[in-house]
Amino acid sequence: MTHILIVNQHGENRGDEAAMRAMLASFVAHLPEATFTLLYQFRDRSLRLTFNEDVEALPIVLPAGDYIRALIYTAFKIVGWDARFVLPRSIRAIVEAYDRADLVVSAPGGPYFGDIYINHEIVHWWYILLARLFRKPAFLYATSAGPFNSRWMNPIRRRLYPIFDRLVTREEVSADYIRGLLGPETDVEVTADSAIQAAFEPYPRADYFSGDREHLKGRFLVAVSLNDHRYPDSRDVSQSKENYNAAMVQLLTHLAGQREVHYLFLPQLYGKVHDDSPYLRSIAEQLPQSTSWEIVDSQLDSDRQRRLFAMSDLHLASRYHPAIFGNTAFVPGICIYYEHKAVGFMRQLGLERYAFDINGVDGDALCAAVDDVLAHREELIRHLHEVVPALQERSARTTALAVELLDESPSGRPG
Repeated sequence: MTHILIVNQHGENRGDEAAMRAMLASFVAHLPEATFTLLYQFRDRSLRLTFNEDVEALPIVLPAGDYIRALIYTAFKIVGWDARFVLPRSIRAIVEAYDRADLVVSAPGGPYFGDIYINHEIVHWWYILLARLFRKPAFLYATSAGPFNSRWMNPIRRRLYPIFDRLVTREEVSADYIRGLLGPETDVEVTADSAIQAAFEPYPRADYFSGDREHLKGRFLVAVSLNDHRYPDSRDVSQSKENYNAAMVQLLTHLAGQREVHYLFLPQLYGKVHDDSPYLRSIAEQLPQSTSWEIVDSQLDSDRQRRLFAMSDLHLASRYHPAIFGNTAFVPGICIYYEHKAVGFMRQLGLERYAFDINGVDGDALCAAVDDVLAHREELIRHLHEVVPALQERSARTTALAVELLDESPSGRPG
């Protein structure tokens, strides 16, 4: 029986959840008896994820004192002494998961390695360092990476990236960042985002719009995922947010003037700490009173969300995974990106002309792009049917590479 330890999973985000679910299903397709330990990060400690696979979940949002004792343990472990008696129960459970692991996987969601995550990046490297200390093969499962501009952090990254026995990124931009950091000869394979390998049937409109909502099922459905972006590089954060919000209202108002629409606003963040439903509502309430819209229940899991995207006629995404949810369901749309991962995905589709930088976003340009999508919608659907299957195969290759690493490890795959 193979046991896989998954670290660096991003919490309270339906996109990262979708990538995780697809990865677990893919592993079990290759290794039917596989079991998993998932180290999960939820700020809302009441939240739990349920999976079809055999998954033990261990929380990593713990008191600072627990991690101080973990650092003491790590220092002893580096010099060859497993001083497990210093650990609190929470960290001891994590260490025991490394004992049992045949493979350590850095999760396919938030990558955590790069300047974007520098405030807490070292914590996520600690989980990779433990793989080396426990002599377990480590696999980077189709994440993004970079950029790497920090002079004080880059020497640490250069020491720690080689702990990975196999580096796989989900787009070329990240692979280039890693090669720029470690050297052009660095072996990095580019596949595609983990969530792409899973396919979903549209949710039946007759079931979703039943009863007194039946009149909505014939409308032009638009799946909308907006990002209350923090604009970390902006000199005037308030102005940047105001410009973005105004552009979103302009876009949604413009589209509602073209078709008899019904907007499905889909929250990507959920829970008591991060739920973005209130932000979506604040945008929707700025639309003309005649506009038809709803805020989809934030408790719907990523599988259900993906079926709602597939049910739609168009998608508008200013988050990364919603762009994946829409396009891989053969639903055209536009992408407003805040990190290079989304640009990389749109390039893989050959649709980068519909990708727009969230910094300095222009409402007129977005309206023109939506008009273009509407004018060429059937052509775009055919294009997606042509390119998505190959991208799904690339995404599934990530798991095949991980299984190869298991077979190549000194102990081999457990029998």
